[in-house]
Amino acid sequence: MAHPARVIPMVIASLWLGGLGLAPGDEPVAPAGTGGTEEPAEPSEPLDTPNPIIPGALALGALLGALLARNDGPGRALGLRPPEDALIVFVPGHGQGRAEEVFDDLIDLMGIDESDARFFDYGLARGVPDPQIASQELSIEFAASSLNSYLGAVAQEGRPMYLVGFSKGGTTLAHLIAGWDDGAYGPNDSVAGAALLDPPMASKAHGWLQSTGRLWGSLPDDGGYDPVECSFLWFGCEDARDHLGEASGVDVIVVRNPKSGITSFSDHPDGLRVYDAADEGRSFWEQAWRNPLALPGRVSRAHEAVLGDPDVARCLVAEMWDAGSCDLPRHEPFRYPVWRKAVESRADYGIWPK
Repeated sequence: MAHPARVIPMVIASLWLGGLGLAPGDEPVAPAGTGGTEEPAEPSEPLDTPNPIIPGALALGALLGALLARNDGPGRALGLRPPEDALIVFVPGHGQGRAEEVFDDLIDLMGIDESDARFFDYGLARGVPDPQIASQELSIEFAASSLNSYLGAVAQEGRPMYLVGFSKGGTTLAHLIAGWDDGAYGPNDSVAGAALLDPPMASKAHGWLQSTGRLWGSLPDDGGYDPVECSFLWFGCEDARDHLGEASGVDVIVVRNPKSGITSFSDHPDGLRVYDAADEGRSFWEQAWRNPLALPGRVSRAHEAVLGDPDVARCLVAEMWDAGSCDLPRHEPFRYPVWRKAVESRADYGIWPK
């Protein structure tokens, strides 16, 4: 089947030529004679004389075809296009390869030009040629520090940056942005927004389990990320995820897949916008009940589903244009009283230290 970008200009040219009586098979006919019969009129000029309108029509059709072919990529088909001056920096997850390959589908869906994308490589930070091995070995502190240096170099281009991190990449962004909020990594003036895609950034016992990916290679890993810091004897605890990015001027959103279970997070920090991606597959517990042997594969598919979801792509581009305009459903859990939250946090940290 012919590509629409080629068919449309051909149709336009055909209609134009047909309207002028220049379509193939249309020959001029003389008015009816006195005898009631129609006779072909004598041509006023040789039939092989070139008509100047035909090349112009064909040239117009070719021009329209070129323009449509240039704008018919997946992102354009979805009506998406990030701001023209923006640089989008992608950060892959634990045990993944090159970021260019990890985010290939999402980049197409978002309509991002190659010249506007930058990719963080854990291998450069670790001095290891294999980015997959390097991403498994880097702690969250080392990863965030290395990413901060990388972004400092990218900032020299003088363009606003939007950060997109998947899995451990999202957790690395959370740790780095919290450092910007506290002034630990110096000032940040170039990053406008950040999207954390299904990051393993849970707290309590769930967070402890997310730090075991280095022991169980098939599981995502948070690099030892611990968002909650408590003072002596737990008289007061602070959650670094609360109001993440506000102090440093970075608009942060989280897009999670609730059905990915252990690889995502279920608690909801104060002042953090969390959106839920759609997933028609089985939930973590449903899969565990029906067929526990297939659970690892189901978790992996659910975890990576956000990378190829057109609705997630729309959300990210919408947020680049207007913060808060993502149309995915917001995650608004039931909130317990403050005293109960504090008691549970201290009890959990006494049992599950990280």
